[in-house]
Amino acid sequence: MNNSGKVKIQVWLMILLVFLLGGVTGASIDHLYNAKYGTSRSGPPPGSRRQAMIEKMRTDLELNDQQVTQVRNIFEETRKESQRRSAVECPVFKEMREKTRQQIGAILTSEQKRKYDEINARHDAEREKERNENNR
Repeated sequence: MNNSGKVKIQVWLMILLVFLLGGVTGASIDHLYNAKYGTSRSGPPPGSRRQAMIEKMRTDLELNDQQVTQVRNIFEETRKESQRRSAVECPVFKEMREKTRQQIGAILTSEQKRKYDEINARHDAEREKERNENNR
């Protein structure tokens, strides 16, 4: 093999090496980002998170079947409304969350509402903590 052939092979090997290193670097950065922010493209299927939340509310608040159905309908309407809105309208999502909470609160007994308000206060505190950590 002449010098020209060896140089071509070396160039192609370097290109392959750079490509492979880029892939490894990208995968590593993606893994670190997902570990820090808890996001993953391979997360739970759409709707399962909402269903898990409804089941947790059923247990924590001791909802009856009618209340579970009403909560499910409220979440579904909120989901549809949020899909219609642009992600640019972020302040609107806070309004939608408050509206959803009020609607759910309206179907709860006073004891369930007290527990629901406590749960929401914890969620708000966690959300604020995450927001502050991400802004550092």
